[in-house]
Amino acid sequence: MEIQGTRFGVLEFEENEIITIEDGLLGFPLSKKFLLFPYGQDSSFFWLQSVDEPEIAFIVVNPFDFFADLEFSIQDEDARALALERSEDVEVFSLVTIPEGRPEEMRTNLAGPVVVNTGNRRGKQILIKEFSPRQPLIPKELRSRYLNESDRKRPVNKGVRRRSRQMEKTRSLKVAAAG
Repeated sequence: MEIQGTRFGVLEFEENEIITIEDGLLGFPLSKKFLLFPYGQDSSFFWLQSVDEPEIAFIVVNPFDFFADLEFSIQDEDARALALERSEDVEVFSLVTIPEGRPEEMRTNLAGPVVVNTGNRRGKQILIKEFSPRQPLIPKELRSRYLNESDRKRPVNKGVRRRSRQMEKTRSLKVAAAG
């Protein structure tokens, strides 16, 4: 199978790679089938690409990679909806927001994680009131260090004196997401 996306061009995939989120995601009820693939090699970030609406793709992370003390329970009705029987069949992702021009302020939605049963590829966005929908991924005390490291990673092109503002923003987002 394949889809023609606006961000990645043609994506080829097998039907068994599709994650079905029957209720869709909050604000995106028409997108029910998704592909999940890495943002880049050795990246903690992933793309959650809608198959139903190819122009829609989200950056997601496994929140446990960023928050070591994070714990939450899946309600029985959500577990039944996903046909979850074993905890080892669970994957959890949270959607990431990267403010334009301020990648150091990227946030993730811990209040609305997407839970996936890896056995049957069913997913569901659940609501957890105890957590923030705008949880910073980079703690404030580390942001200046992050910015300094990002600046050092950027290649220097001495032949170009000025870059457009949009070019810098795009570049910053790529550096941040690849982080």
